[in-house]
Amino acid sequence: APAGALDLPGTPGAALARRAIDPPPWHRFPRGALAGDFLHDLLEWLAAEGFALAGNEGMEAALRRRCERAGHGERADELVEWMRALLAARLPSLGAALQDLRVLITEMEFWLPSAHLQAQAVDALCQRRLLNGQPRPALPQRELHGMLMGFADLVFEHEGRYWVLDYKSNSLGQDGAAYDHAALEAAMAHHRYDVQAAIYLLALHRLLRARLGAAYEPARQLGGALYFFLRGIDGPARGEYAIPATPALLELLDTLDHLLADEASLA
Repeated sequence: APAGALDLPGTPGAALARRAIDPPPWHRFPRGALAGDFLHDLLEWLAAEGFALAGNEGMEAALRRRCERAGHGERADELVEWMRALLAARLPSLGAALQDLRVLITEMEFWLPSAHLQAQAVDALCQRRLLNGQPRPALPQRELHGMLMGFADLVFEHEGRYWVLDYKSNSLGQDGAAYDHAALEAAMAHHRYDVQAAIYLLALHRLLRARLGAAYEPARQLGGALYFFLRGIDGPARGEYAIPATPALLELLDTLDHLLADEASLA
């Protein structure tokens, strides 16, 4: 073609140009609670299948059917592309991707008894120990009495360390640049995911202590909490905000352990 000639719509050159301009599917997918629930359910199913999507035509077909049933049939190709990229994305703290993990527990249910626990006490501990002093809204002043119940998205073992992972579909911007470490930390603080992480890690800490007994060495075997921002896999932080099991975190968990009752029931 002559120099400076324009590609007409539908020609190979135009298609390449559109692909170069269009953002990847994770930045185009709808936002909001319903979309987040759909993505969470999709990842729960993928985890139950060992995240074995790559090269698996049967799972790819099943994924497309799930998209159809959820009203996302027109986005099935994009969702397959997104899930392939997501499952192959290396989490910086692990040097491994979800599809590389082998020992998985999905939706781990936990129960933590509390007796007249003041939310302000938990708030103060998390403010001091987590998120590097990032300002965040205070927790509502209330007293917790009874059982704290929750579900952790994913618990897994990797190279002798146990981790809890939570999927987050939050939209922080229009491209990967919006998902740097500072932006992820700000989102963690704004939504008080620090408190969620502390509770999840306390539940895992207690479970490991109960299952491993005297052989449990928290500093060696408790990896930490990973928050995986699903739309940030092309960003500087690769979508991961990690709360590693540092001595300060273990001190926090021990303090929470004393604030709550001594025993917990975990499934």
